[in-house]
Amino acid sequence: MDDLCVICPGGHWKAVIESLLERHVHLGMREVTSEVFATPLGRDRLLREKGPALAMRCRQRFNHCLIIFDHDRCGDDRPAAEIEAELNTRLAEQWGEQARALVVTPSLESWVLAAHRVFSRVRGLKGVDVRAWLAEADLWDVKADAPDDPRGVIEQLFLNHGARPSAANYRIIADEAPIRMDVCEAETFRRMVLVLRSWFLP
Repeated sequence: MDDLCVICPGGHWKAVIESLLERHVHLGMREVTSEVFATPLGRDRLLREKGPALAMRCRQRFNHCLIIFDHDRCGDDRPAAEIEAELNTRLAEQWGEQARALVVTPSLESWVLAAHRVFSRVRGLKGVDVRAWLAEADLWDVKADAPDDPRGVIEQLFLNHGARPSAANYRIIADEAPIRMDVCEAETFRRMVLVLRSWFLP
C-alpha cells in the first residue's frame, strides 16, 4: 500500500500539495509515496458533503488520507472547526486516526500570500515589492497579519502586473516558499504539517 492520498478541490490545491509533499525534508517528515486527487466538479462543496465517501474509495490503496478544502467555497456557514469535527467523526469510522479533514479559513490563498516574498519568481512579478504594492493599493494593511479576502488580493495583484493566478504559478510559489513553523501565521497550514509529521516521522 502507498502512504498517503490527498483529496482536494481543483488544480490550484493539487499543485500546492504536490509541491509541499516533494519538500518532505522542509516539512520535517520522511519521504512518502502519495497521490493527490483533485475533484473536477463541485469542488469544495462536494468534499464537504461527500469527502468521507470519496476517501473510502482509496482505503484499499493507501494507509492515510487527508481531505482539504476552502471554507469560503464549501457552501456551509458553520465555523470551520465544526465542519472539520463532523468530517473527522465520519472518517474515523473507517480510517481511525489514519485520516483527517482540514477546512482552510478562508482559502488556499491565505497560505499562498504568506509566501509573498517569493512571488518575484512568477513572470510579471519580478522586481515587484508585493507587500508594499498591496499596502499602497489598500488591499492589505501593513498592520494586519492577513487580508480579509486573500483570493481577491492575489487576483488583483496578478491582474495589475500581467501575471496569471494559475495552478502553475501557485506551484512556482509553493516550490520556493519558506517553511518555518516558528513564524508561520496560517493556523491550518501548521496543523497540516503536524498531522503529516505524526503520521510520517523521519
